[in-house]
Amino acid sequence: MFKPLLISLLTLAALPATAQEVYRFGGDAYMAGDNVTLSGKAVDDAFIVGNTVVISAPVEGSAHAGGRSVSISAPVGNSLYAAGVNVNVAADVGGDAQLAGDTVLVAASVLGDVRIAAQRVELTGSIGDSALVAAENILLTETISGDASFATKNISFGENARIEGTLHLYAENVDDIVVPEFVVPADRIERHPEEEFDGGVTIDGSNGTDMSSGQGWMSWFGGKIGSILTLTVLATVVAYFVPGALMSLRERTLESPFRAIWMGFLAISALAGALFVLGVTGYGILLAPFAILGAVLLAIAGYVIGAYIMGVGAMVLAGQPQPATLSERAIAALTGAVAVTILAMLPVVGWPLVVAVTLAGAGALVIRWVAPGFYTEV
Repeated sequence: MFKPLLISLLTLAALPATAQEVYRFGGDAYMAGDNVTLSGKAVDDAFIVGNTVVISAPVEGSAHAGGRSVSISAPVGNSLYAAGVNVNVAADVGGDAQLAGDTVLVAASVLGDVRIAAQRVELTGSIGDSALVAAENILLTETISGDASFATKNISFGENARIEGTLHLYAENVDDIVVPEFVVPADRIERHPEEEFDGGVTIDGSNGTDMSSGQGWMSWFGGKIGSILTLTVLATVVAYFVPGALMSLRERTLESPFRAIWMGFLAISALAGALFVLGVTGYGILLAPFAILGAVLLAIAGYVIGAYIMGVGAMVLAGQPQPATLSERAIAALTGAVAVTILAMLPVVGWPLVVAVTLAGAGALVIRWVAPGFYTEV
């Protein structure tokens, strides 16, 4: 299962409106639709995408949810990954919570770490470990048992607010932020300029903070999540409108993968190389931007198609049937997006393999459209 992956604010804007579809396998629940509610018996893990998402059935493992509005009203035994315009965590989380949105409300206890990126954040439930929050406005009314790192413009505290570890503050005018003594003593507050906050703060859970340089978890994690979900949405939308064509492209690719890669290479090279030929003709240079745009669009289409083909292949290898419903196609798209992203992170061989996947998808599309042939009788 794909544990640490899901859902950003891009997800729901691109998904077509559809009735709720449910797919259950191995104790897990996979759901997609417009207004989606997970109810009934407890499940192991939950993977849910929709316009309005409600989890009202206990999740014994991890929950992954994304939508315009996301509400967690039943306990999550392990970790929670959720994003949306509005995210409301109203039930206990037994592990970590990684949340993103415009408004994020955490009204129940989280036993592990909390990591949040939002415009407004309210922490009105207790946090069992550390908290890393980037938001313009933060409200804290309960206890954070570990360290806290806040990048914010405004922060307010309730009378029961406590931070047991060290508080790291990042703000434009960080010295202007007032933190009451009952929340955390002044000797356990470290103030930093806003520009130093790049997500590179690693809280180790033992009242120590590693100010590591580099991109940091928020930039890295956010970038990976964004790319995975953008690719998932694109592939899901394509699969929704032309499922038969995608299956045909998959069959063609599997019949002759090297031919598909070769044809993708030729087609993209021809479009990109047309720039020089058009330049030689003089006035034809005016058409050069269209040739470059065609090459870019074909490469993007190939990337989306190739990722989806990989996702379907992974499902088939796992013993699942060919995806027939929107939720199954969304799962295949997500699987492929995760696979391609992981592939790209492999040293040395990763990027060439991603290029091969892209060329194969583009080549399958060209073969379907043009049906080229070599060494044929004229």
